[in-house]
Amino acid sequence: MTGKAATGGRPWGPIHAANPQARRLAEYLRRRVDESGKTLAVLAGEVNLSKSQISVYLGGRLPTQRFVDELIVATVPASLRARRREEAGGLLHEALHPPRGRVGPTAPGATHPAPGHAAGPAAAAELAALQARQIETYDRLTRSLEQQVELRQAADNSAKLVMVLLGMIHRLQERVGTLGRERDRLGSAGARELESAERKLARAQAQEEKAREELRRAEDKRREAEELAARLQERIEALTDELDRLRGDGPSPHDALPGLAGPAPADAPAASDDPEGDDIDAALARAAAVNDSDADTLTRITTELSDPVDAPTPHSARAADPRSSPDPARASVAVPDNFPTSTDVPDHRTLEEVRDAARAAGKTSHAAAVVAYDTLVRRLVEERGPDDRATLVARVDHAHHAYMAGRPETALNIYLSLVDDCRRVLGTGDRITTEARLGLAHVTGTSGQQARARTLYQELVRDCRRTLREDDSFLLEARGGLAHVTGMGDSEAEARDLYAVLAEDAARMLGPHDRNTRAARRGHAHWTGAAGDPQRAHQLYDALATELEAVLGADHPEVRGLWTSAGSWGSRPAR
Repeated sequence: MTGKAATGGRPWGPIHAANPQARRLAEYLRRRVDESGKTLAVLAGEVNLSKSQISVYLGGRLPTQRFVDELIVATVPASLRARRREEAGGLLHEALHPPRGRVGPTAPGATHPAPGHAAGPAAAAELAALQARQIETYDRLTRSLEQQVELRQAADNSAKLVMVLLGMIHRLQERVGTLGRERDRLGSAGARELESAERKLARAQAQEEKAREELRRAEDKRREAEELAARLQERIEALTDELDRLRGDGPSPHDALPGLAGPAPADAPAASDDPEGDDIDAALARAAAVNDSDADTLTRITTELSDPVDAPTPHSARAADPRSSPDPARASVAVPDNFPTSTDVPDHRTLEEVRDAARAAGKTSHAAAVVAYDTLVRRLVEERGPDDRATLVARVDHAHHAYMAGRPETALNIYLSLVDDCRRVLGTGDRITTEARLGLAHVTGTSGQQARARTLYQELVRDCRRTLREDDSFLLEARGGLAHVTGMGDSEAEARDLYAVLAEDAARMLGPHDRNTRAARRGHAHWTGAAGDPQRAHQLYDALATELEAVLGADHPEVRGLWTSAGSWGSRPAR
C-alpha cells in the first residue's frame, strides 16, 4: 500500500518499515484513517500528537500501544472498536516480536531486499512518481497561499473603499443640498445663472447615484472575497493534508512554504470649470478602477478554484483512469445568460453553474439577481442543507440584491429570518452573521424605522466590540452607521458626539490621515454644522483640509472638496 490510499482516495507516501510485520501494521492503520475520512490535522487533535509524528508512525516506524489505541478510537465506529483494537494489538505484538531467521521461502542464491523496501525498477518508478506528486502538490499549495494573499488584499481594498465612498456620499448629499438652495435662491435671477446652478445640481445628483453604485459593487466584492476565502481555506487544508500523507517518515515538504506579502493600490487627480464636481468625478473614476481591478482578481481566483483539489495531472496515478476525466460536454457548457426563472422548467445546471449565473446577474441587474439568487438558495438548501455556510452567504446576497432592486420589504423579511439563522448556526461573532446584521440595520433605517435601526446598530456595536478588534472594518462601519442613523433621526448633536469619538478612536488606532479617520472627521464636521454650529463646522473642515493639504497636496480632490465644505459652512449663520 505505497503511494495511494486503500480506498482509492488521496495517496500515501512509501512505508519504510523495520520488518514485514511492521509494514502490515502501518497498512492496517492507514486503512482505518482512510475509512474514517479524517485528515491528519483533525487526528492530531484527537490523538494528542503532531501531524509529523502521526506521519512517521503511519510511514512504518513502530508506534506506541497508546497511539494505536487512540487512533482506533478516533477512526473506528464504537460498534467495531473492540474488534479493531484486538486486530491492531495483534499486529503490533507481531511487529515488536518478529520471527527470527528468514521469512518465507527464497530461491537459492536470491538476496533479501532491505526491510520495508521493494526491489527492482518498479520501486524506482514508484518512488519517482511519488516525488513528482509531492512537487505537484507543493506547487498547488504555494499557488493557493498566493491566492489567499490576493484575496486578503481585495477584501481590504473593498473595506477601505466602502468607508471612502460612505464619506463621499455624505459629502455629495451635502453638496446636493447646498446646490438645491442656491438654485432656489436664483429662481428670480437671470436664466444663465439659473441654468448653471441646475446643471451643477443635476451633475451632483448623478455623481451621488454613481457613488452609491460603486459602494454597492465594493460591498458585493467584499462578500464575494469572504466566500472565496472560505473555499480557498478548505483547499489549503486538503492540500496540506495530502502533503502530510505523502510525507511518510521524511521531512515535511511544506515546512518551508514561502512567506507571502500582497501589493498596494495607487492614486491620481483632475480639474476644470466646476472644480468640485471634476474632483468628485476623478475620485469616482479611481473608485471604479479599484473595483474593476479587484473584480478581475476575484473572477480569476473563482475560475482557478473551480478546478478540484485532486484534479488529474500527468504525475497523478488517477491521470490514466478514464473514470476520473471531466465530462467534455459539461466542460464546454457556457453559463446561459437567460437562466430558468420558472420552477416548471427543469434546471439541469450544476450548482457551480447556478452560482456563476447568480453572480453574473448581480453585476448587470439587481432585479435579475433577485431571481437568480432565489434559485441558488433553493438549490443550496436541497443539496447542502439550509444551515450550510454557503446557503447562508447566498441568502445575504439575495437580501442585498432585493434591497437594491427596490424591494426593501422583501429584503427586510429575508434579513429578519437570516439574522436569526446565522446566530443559531454560526454564532454571534461570525463575520457572515455580522454582515447580515449590518444589512438588517441599514434596511431598517432606510425604511423609516430610525429608532429600531438605532437599537440594531447599538446592539451590533456592542457585540462587535466583544468579538472584533477595535480597528476592524465591520466595527468601524457599524459605529459609522450608528452615528449616521442617529443624526437622521433628528438627534444631530448626538450624531456629532458619536462621530467625534469615532474620529478620535480611528486617529489613535489607524493614524490621523487614514481613510477611515478622515471619513469620521468629515462626519463629525458635517453633524456639528447640522447641530447648529456652522462656525465650528467650518473650523473642523478647515483644520482637516489644512492637514491633508500638507500630506496629499493642494490639488488633491479630497482636499479641494474639504475647502469647499469649509467655505460653505463658514458662510452660514448660526441657528
